[in-house]
Amino acid sequence: MTFLKNCWYVAAWTHELGGRPLGRRILDVPVVLFRQSDGRPAALLDRCPHRMLPLSMGTVVGDSIQCGYHGMSFDCSGRCVRAPAQSRIPPDASLPAYKVVEHWGMVWIWMGEQDKADEALLFRKLPWGEAGWGLNIGPYTHVKADYRLLIENLLDPVHVTYVHQSTLGTSAMADIPIETSQEGDVVLVKRWTLDSPAAPILQRFGKWPGHVDRWQYYWWYAPSINVVDFGAHEVGMGDSEAARQAGLRMYSNHFLTPETASSTHYFWCQLRNFAPDDEAVSREITEQFVMAFDEDKAILEAIQRVSADPVIERPVHLALDAGAARLHRTLDRLITAEQ
Repeated sequence: MTFLKNCWYVAAWTHELGGRPLGRRILDVPVVLFRQSDGRPAALLDRCPHRMLPLSMGTVVGDSIQCGYHGMSFDCSGRCVRAPAQSRIPPDASLPAYKVVEHWGMVWIWMGEQDKADEALLFRKLPWGEAGWGLNIGPYTHVKADYRLLIENLLDPVHVTYVHQSTLGTSAMADIPIETSQEGDVVLVKRWTLDSPAAPILQRFGKWPGHVDRWQYYWWYAPSINVVDFGAHEVGMGDSEAARQAGLRMYSNHFLTPETASSTHYFWCQLRNFAPDDEAVSREITEQFVMAFDEDKAILEAIQRVSADPVIERPVHLALDAGAARLHRTLDRLITAEQ
């Protein structure tokens, strides 16, 4: 599989990167992440060029990472700074290094051409850190499925009715039509469910006495960031930005990093416009979404497994697949242009 490389991907949560090196395969390349003595993150190819032992099995010494086999050491640029038992360092004893930066509690990595790494391109389309918004962070999640299957799932409001009945969906949403649009490389799939019961996770906090109007706006930003703007307000308030902000609103944020062609590093969190400083609410929302995303994980991993046994040669396409079709066309175009 060919991946889009000249862009930022999330490599880890900030709290995952401590005093020990962290090994993680990204875009099918083994990478070791570690912190230098001043706390700044660094990333190198996760192989010692001597015996090919993963450097993630070694230790961090000052500003360098030391191989756990014979002690060869490499600085954050990939330059070998120590070759044990000899004074001469072999001229080819260096490793590829990758630009990394911390942003929004995540360590982001640039796997493409290093001179094109630009922090201005980091994703910023959320009210992260703004007053009045609470945040809960989910656990690092590993999914044994193609990252594009996850993106398709996160552009699909219809599955919520059937997969997440105890948390995000209601039966009233089953046949509500969806609207798909695209602006540049950004795809939007949205749906309004009017004058109907609130979804369980919203009703827990909204406690409406009757029906509500509910929205779902599913955004995809190439190559692999999905944001779901969803919430509910009293019937008849309208669909404006101000009306949505006056209701109970969440942004469910999904940062997908391909591990291999058939596995994905999944980083997720939610921003909410209610109870911003209530840690109990944050824990409860995280628990609810862990349950919901485990339901997605089971389905997507099953689809990935059976993809090796294509007993149906031509899958049926439905109107709800319009968002998926747009993302595949856009992603293919961007990858082709990069090559």
